[in-house]
Amino acid sequence: MTNRILFAAVLSLVSATGADLELRQIDLHYHSGMERPVPLPEWIKHATADGRKAIALIDHLELYRKSPSEYAGWRSKGGFEALYPVGAEGHRALMASFDSVAKQHPELLIFKAWEVYEGELDTGPDIEALKLADFIGWHISPNHAGQPPDGALLIKRAKQIKELRKKLPVPMVLLHPFTMRIEHVQRKAREAGRPVSSLTVEDYRFFGPGEHEEFASALYSDSIYVEISRSTEAYWQDPVARRALIEDIAPLAEMGVRFTVSTDAHSLADATKPFRPEAYCKELGVNPGNASGLIQELSARQ
Repeated sequence: MTNRILFAAVLSLVSATGADLELRQIDLHYHSGMERPVPLPEWIKHATADGRKAIALIDHLELYRKSPSEYAGWRSKGGFEALYPVGAEGHRALMASFDSVAKQHPELLIFKAWEVYEGELDTGPDIEALKLADFIGWHISPNHAGQPPDGALLIKRAKQIKELRKKLPVPMVLLHPFTMRIEHVQRKAREAGRPVSSLTVEDYRFFGPGEHEEFASALYSDSIYVEISRSTEAYWQDPVARRALIEDIAPLAEMGVRFTVSTDAHSLADATKPFRPEAYCKELGVNPGNASGLIQELSARQ
């Protein structure tokens, strides 16, 4: 048996044990902190109204690093209420509110998480803050000054996460990497006066030759997952972007890489929009079997 086949067999077995939820019932990136537009109990109701049963409540860690004046200016500009204080006090208050609402909903699987900018893997993350969460999501960004996110970057991040997990052995997720590349590529095309319709599959492709295998090997036997977010919908009707997404993601599914699915909802419009990940996940090879591993792992820890 080749390493590739063995890898797929092992991870598929782990994920298959929890394949009792439909994809639309899973939302492991539901923003519920400082940017939340309504009280948390009401926010949960919006998710459950659409049938979601496993939800990760999450917030951006960097929001809690603002100075009092920066925090006030940010709230004023965005129309946000002062839901939580900044700093360590805010970290604890946020997670306590997540714990409280989870106790009010024993019928749901509710987890708590941080979304952290990927660059902190280079500069060093706030370990004490991260310890408060059930898992950590790493925001793969489209905003680098240089090249858009690609396979080499994701391989680097996966290896850095493996090292970090030696200090902090909690599950971790690479958030929305593939759509971030498409967003970057399209923005740069517009800035250059190039029509988006002229972009090719190769312009969008995330992985180069041999990088699927290298990335899958970096994830082998470790609690690292790859997110397929609802932002995929924005590009799915473009046949060129759609082909690139399939060519980048489907081979990972064949190799046994484990995924998460999410709305990445921030606003009421996001929260109340129907969540139907099956519409794009089927062709990507993402299914309840390979997208429920994180839920099973977190449930076993509780």
